[in-house]
Amino acid sequence: MAWQGYKIVGKLGEGGMATVYKAIQESLQRPVAIKIMAANLKDHPEIKERFDKESLIIARLAHPHIIHVIDKGMTGKGRPYFVMEYVEGMSLEDAINRGKLDFAAKIDTMVQVCKALAYAHKNGVIHRDIKPGNILIDKEWQVRMADFGIAHFYNPEAGDTLHTEAESVVGTSAYMAPEIRVNPEAASVESDVYALGITMYELFTGVCPQNNIPPPRKFEPDIPPGLNDLIMRCLDPDPAERPSSANEVKNTLLHLSQGGHLSRAQKERAASNSKGLESQFSLLDVLKENKYCSVYLYEDLAKKKLMVVKKLPVDAQGLKENKLLSRLTHPTIVPILGLSYNTEGVTLISEYLNGGSLAEQMLSPVDELAMMEWAYQIADGLAFAHRNRIFHGNLRPSNVLFDSERQVKLADFGLKTHYLDSEEPNWYEDPKAQGASRDLYSLGAICYHALSGNPPTFRSNRLVRSKRFTELSPRVQEVVSRLLDPQEDKRYPNGDIVVADLKGIVKKLKEEQAEQQTRELRRKVNKAAAEVRKQERPPIRWKAWIFRILVLALIAEEVVYGYGYHYLKPHVLLYVEKLKGTDAYIEWSGQGKDGKLNW
Repeated sequence: MAWQGYKIVGKLGEGGMATVYKAIQESLQRPVAIKIMAANLKDHPEIKERFDKESLIIARLAHPHIIHVIDKGMTGKGRPYFVMEYVEGMSLEDAINRGKLDFAAKIDTMVQVCKALAYAHKNGVIHRDIKPGNILIDKEWQVRMADFGIAHFYNPEAGDTLHTEAESVVGTSAYMAPEIRVNPEAASVESDVYALGITMYELFTGVCPQNNIPPPRKFEPDIPPGLNDLIMRCLDPDPAERPSSANEVKNTLLHLSQGGHLSRAQKERAASNSKGLESQFSLLDVLKENKYCSVYLYEDLAKKKLMVVKKLPVDAQGLKENKLLSRLTHPTIVPILGLSYNTEGVTLISEYLNGGSLAEQMLSPVDELAMMEWAYQIADGLAFAHRNRIFHGNLRPSNVLFDSERQVKLADFGLKTHYLDSEEPNWYEDPKAQGASRDLYSLGAICYHALSGNPPTFRSNRLVRSKRFTELSPRVQEVVSRLLDPQEDKRYPNGDIVVADLKGIVKKLKEEQAEQQTRELRRKVNKAAAEVRKQERPPIRWKAWIFRILVLALIAEEVVYGYGYHYLKPHVLLYVEKLKGTDAYIEWSGQGKDGKLNW
């Protein structure tokens, strides 16, 4: 069956919300998976919105362990669909049911899942339906996280919780954190960690636990005590007592594994690239391997600290810069713990940072205040380096790293990125500039991209200001534009002046944020007070309305005929005074013997 440029060849699976087909993309003759919303739900606005949102979420997440979206659209009958890469392999659920996974393969699988989940969380995405059936594994045992159908965005900087479109609980009950069962809006990073714990429990024991959960070692006595404790921490009823991130879970797994999940070939390559380290350090993971460099994660056996070992070719640049940095320290520069070079290449040992990179957080525009605080820290590190005659030369979001407190740490001074294998331009580089000017231009390009969502472009030798950029604070626009000025002599002359300007901007933005928060708090207090006053107001009785009508009638009579003024005036004035500042009612009881109105 051919359909809109795709030839359907079979059904892969079917659920209550959608059906997934295997198809061939005719233009490229490659297999793909097409997910089409169920026909009976096409007129359900909430489900349709949720389905459509899934493709947008996955498309935004560019990670090797998250399934890739290729295309999306609408069928002729009004059913939304999206096209994903086809993963030839099986789900983790299938692998568990087969029962043939060894301990190393299980650790490797969960490490990959944690990497994907940590990346999603850094970009403000909570999965909300982590389970073995949504974890796909290809023939090379590479994981793909799938089925973000009920995922949603949140703001980790603001401490947001997730808001669902409906009052109902969504997700898979067996993997759902206790707080989600009570309140769907309580979904958070910690609730995903709970689902991760259930998945690990099932993977290592073959049992999917329910209700009162016993330790995994009850079903599988051979589980290491450390792994048993990790799983039970993930399943703590109190979210605050669980691991704070998927990264923390991953690092604990790597420590327990001590590289046991790596293949023999990976270990041999690491050993050949890191000779002399075996006695002091233990290999935990391979972070990157290509023809330009190899990057490994090691643990210092004595200090129990994680560190990164980077092996570079013998002709690699950056040796001078990193030799200088190995003797210097600065709070926003990654410490160089060791440096060696010989005929086989250059080896750099640096501190391991588990906060990821700025590149991982730029899939959507970054908050203005957060980015300006980071820009200030970047500029401070650059200014320090420049004062010591050290220039970065290739600053970009991927080497702006974060520690566990989300503080900036600059890496890769003097090292060159290779774009030979890609047609993608380096948006963060002014090839004509050198030294400090080159680094400061890169800072401006990073800020523009992070704040506007797109890299800077120029027309007629002038910066093209996008609509989002023009909505920023005028002072922010001014500083970023000056950093990016096409005429080098009009840019900042040094990093110290940039630091001073950014410090002022951060202070101003914080003051404005505090004022905004005060106004918002005052508004909420006034609203609450009004609600209290409203509840305390006595009811307006029908006699009060009769009295008001009578007073109006008497006033009208006085105006027209001049009657009643001698006794009406004082009582009308009294009535008006009683109405000031209150909704209390006044009953009229008729005319007394003295000929005056009774109250």
